[in-house]
Amino acid sequence: GKKGKKGKGKKGPKDLTPDRTMDSLIKELVDKDILKLPPKVGISDYVGHYKNLDAIEQKALDPVIPEPSMAQIRQVVVEQLILPLGSLSVHSKAPYVNKALLYGPQGTGKTLLANAISRETGSNYIDLSARNLDPGAAGSGKIKYPDKKGPNSATMMLHIAFKVAKALAPSVMVLDEAHWTFLADKKKVKAQWPGEKPPSRFLKDFLKEAKFLKELDRILIVGTSNRPFMCEKGDLKKFNAFFKEFKLFLPLPDYASLQLLWRTLIVRHGGAITDSFDLQTLSWICKTAGYTAGAVDQVVAKVLTQRRLQRLPVKPLCHTEFVPHLAKVDPVFKDEFDQFQAWTTKNNPQGKPEEKPKKADKAEKKGAKKKK
Repeated sequence: GKKGKKGKGKKGPKDLTPDRTMDSLIKELVDKDILKLPPKVGISDYVGHYKNLDAIEQKALDPVIPEPSMAQIRQVVVEQLILPLGSLSVHSKAPYVNKALLYGPQGTGKTLLANAISRETGSNYIDLSARNLDPGAAGSGKIKYPDKKGPNSATMMLHIAFKVAKALAPSVMVLDEAHWTFLADKKKVKAQWPGEKPPSRFLKDFLKEAKFLKELDRILIVGTSNRPFMCEKGDLKKFNAFFKEFKLFLPLPDYASLQLLWRTLIVRHGGAITDSFDLQTLSWICKTAGYTAGAVDQVVAKVLTQRRLQRLPVKPLCHTEFVPHLAKVDPVFKDEFDQFQAWTTKNNPQGKPEEKPKKADKAEKKGAKKKK
């Protein structure tokens, strides 16, 4: 009898909506703003240049790998996430990745990349972010799926979301600010969470549904986080276990990428750069202060108003117009960046020698001493 029960458990989740049509399930997700169209962005909108000084930055025999450039980040996302999800032939041959975490300071392009993955692959965009499932301040009465059981419960919503994702594959399921979904610490939730219900109320059912994903399912769960270090102890263990296949830290733009960013974003917002425009000084200010690509985009949008664009033929742009607006935007301070580096070293180590063989060596030495 027990063997039979174990065998049943491996088949997959029970279909909770056998009597409903796929159209009705899709309509429910659309009405609840869970299945939606992502913004019109592509992978080329993640602007960045290749570093030319990697070999110089990495010292001889130094196990610490230099931070990747934005162009390298873009290349990794294309090769390991977009191509396997968007192409059946690549999906069948490439390494299987169905859960990916993009983390880094605010403004480094995490949400942009998640949207770009969905757009470039023609995937359905299913937003399972904690804020999207619990919008508004306390007492707003806009809670989605508030019940613990039944048709208006978290269990039912997640079942519908995964069922639709599999039926309409390829699909991208987004967990924006993924740390909230995994955060069960009541003190932190009470102090910082703006919603009415705990953000982790969907976690148990979410992990159950995600466990049944197979290699043939063209579904990618993309988590983004600007505060992964909020998860500690048991929450961190679940967080790391879920995203163990793929974690990618999005760094601050380097000098070469900043020059390309300023040039590209000014043109994109309708401006034009003349020979007298000091691109190098602006890029160096951003590099030394620690400004993100999002900060640069925000400043360009503030300067290039409709009125300023009309005056461009008479008065060309000058780099000094942007500096006062930069001063009003907070950069990524050293303490925050060090916090990300420390978290990366501990939870997503790269280029470090493995420690397991050392433990084995110690055990061998103890055995040798006993024999003597």
